[in-house]
Amino acid sequence: MDMEFIKPNFQTRPYRPSEVCRIKDRRQSFLYMKNGVNPVDLSVDADDNLVMIFLKSETKELYEKWRRYELV
Repeated sequence: MDMEFIKPNFQTRPYRPSEVCRIKDRRQSFLYMKNGVNPVDLSVDADDNLVMIFLKSETKELYEKWRRYELV
């Protein structure tokens, strides 16, 4: 069971790792934001890449469009 909470850098509520997706792809992150979904947190991975963290519940439909190459 996932009981760990992470305190985000700029959002007011903590989130569980299981309720977020981490996106490294700049184009995908940009299109999520262009379509009205903002990241809930940011991090940097071991290779110094910027990682945007989104709630899965807010990105489900956008992710399906992304997979079908329909997200614009």
